[in-house]
Amino acid sequence: MPPRLSPARVHSFVSIYSCPYSPLGASSSRVYSTCLNSHRQRTCGHSKRTSLQLPGPSNRLGKQRAFHASSVRSAPKDPYQVLGVKKDASPAEIKKVYFSLARKYHPDTNPDKNAQEKFVEIQEAYDILKDEKKRAAYDKYGSASQQPGFDPNAFANASGGFEGFSQFGGFGGFSSRRGGGLGDIFEQLFNTSGGPFTGGRAAAHDVEGNDITASVGVSFMEACKGTARNVEITPVVNCSSCSGTGLKPGAKRSTCATCGGTGEQSYVVSNGFHMSTTCNQCHGTGTVVPRGSQCGTCGGVGQVRMKKTVKVDVPAGVDDGMTIRVPSAGDAPVSGKGRAGDLLVRVRVSPSKVFQRQGANLHHEARIPLHTALLGGRVRVPTLDGDVDVRVPSGTQYGEEMVLKGRGVSSVISGTKGDLFVRFAVQLPRSLTPRQREILQLYADETEGRSNTSKARPHASTSTSTEPASPSGDKKSAETSSENVASEDNGKTAEDDREDQQRKRATA
Repeated sequence: MPPRLSPARVHSFVSIYSCPYSPLGASSSRVYSTCLNSHRQRTCGHSKRTSLQLPGPSNRLGKQRAFHASSVRSAPKDPYQVLGVKKDASPAEIKKVYFSLARKYHPDTNPDKNAQEKFVEIQEAYDILKDEKKRAAYDKYGSASQQPGFDPNAFANASGGFEGFSQFGGFGGFSSRRGGGLGDIFEQLFNTSGGPFTGGRAAAHDVEGNDITASVGVSFMEACKGTARNVEITPVVNCSSCSGTGLKPGAKRSTCATCGGTGEQSYVVSNGFHMSTTCNQCHGTGTVVPRGSQCGTCGGVGQVRMKKTVKVDVPAGVDDGMTIRVPSAGDAPVSGKGRAGDLLVRVRVSPSKVFQRQGANLHHEARIPLHTALLGGRVRVPTLDGDVDVRVPSGTQYGEEMVLKGRGVSSVISGTKGDLFVRFAVQLPRSLTPRQREILQLYADETEGRSNTSKARPHASTSTSTEPASPSGDKKSAETSSENVASEDNGKTAEDDREDQQRKRATA
């Protein structure tokens, strides 16, 4: 007799519609552990994938594959709240608000570390609201309408399913494409087409392979101009010996003994419902590779790792830490059907000794001599396209900037070029020649109001006498005259002293 499940655990399945399996993982029930492991191998489209675990140094792949389901909290935010508009806002109003927020939070113009994350939220919100169908679906079904694989038909005609089923996680009004509303809930929850409450066989859904990561290093100029790099990777590929079947030549697959070839494992709930899950042995195919029939190259897995080189184009304007996605260059899916994963290449950009980068803008410090800063002139400035002559205005101060439009880096988002900001740094001479010192001294004297010209001399009044002078009187008169001259101006020049001496001798 199949194992029976209590209604409380059925409630747990229904109430976590966003495919998070962690609440079930804590259960110690063997039945639920089996269901959980089986459904994790058939993860939904928004789940995060982890890499395959290799069995030692061999190139054969193990049959175990781990998945991690995203939390229900990772649902997209309300686009109306992100843009700050009302639900009845017109497309013109939404567009106006979007462009205003996009300019404000664009990573090329906003240096805030959280600006890029905010810009992505704004873009995602606008992508929903600018599309009439997406907006109508969001208004009707909420964030579930934006999940991968969402089918609005599953929500239509609520009378065809379980009406008033809102007590189970808010699913009021589910309907079935085959008339079983509750069956569609589990079908969307576990990605099964036969329906967990039906006896039909689950369809083998195509899954996507794992993404693989690599890194490349480029110089600053290569990042600004664009380049190409060859990256060596070892992705999972289908085995060439068995073409991905896992069988040796002439062998055939046998019916799965676990599910009996149905590809499903069925469980009976205590209230009479039947629940079906994908078989964890054959992964829904209904067949397995029998013992002794495995391919000698891949060991029956059907896949191996192969080393190959992929050419990666690095676009102009790429910044340090950016990731380049190469579609379908990752691992092949385990089932052998579906699209291969992507190659994610992280770019490491070497710093420049000439430029400092800020978004799409570049900054450069140009050193100019003192006379060029005072009198003006021209200076050679490097750019991404070669050196150019830049005119330096007279009286340029230390730290002043000049903007060269369109001389920056091309933005990988918008394609527009940024600007080059040239900052002037005045170089002062460490030593001066006598001539240079004399010139600067004249400049300093003139600036501070000093002058080297002789001051106006006062005219001393002299009296002439007809009386003959005696020698003693002459000496006394000369001394008095000398004292008077000295008292008139102690700051006279050498020329003035010579004239006084001549005057003294003439008097004597």
